[in-house]
Amino acid sequence: MARRRRKTLTENDIKRIVAEERQKLMETLELGLSHPSEAPKQTKQVDAKDYAKTATKCMDYYQLCKIKEAKMIKDLKRLQEIKRELKKRILKGI
Repeated sequence: MARRRRKTLTENDIKRIVAEERQKLMETLELGLSHPSEAPKQTKQVDAKDYAKTATKCMDYYQLCKIKEAKMIKDLKRLQEIKRELKKRILKGI
């Protein structure tokens, strides 16, 4: 008889397996199915042109968010500087 070698599972292997199973279950719940094996039956084919439009819109919105974030960070730094100056004034006045 041939001996089977045992593979030891590391912590990362277990985490990966659990994450895969969690993803399958979440997909099943999102599609309203009773078992993960039914998921491929419910998927639909979609033309790539629809995804291209959506991807373009997402990229444009992402760039807009980056610009807005930069402005907000600039405003935040300015407000923090004003706050520091006011704190110094208050402490000098005491």
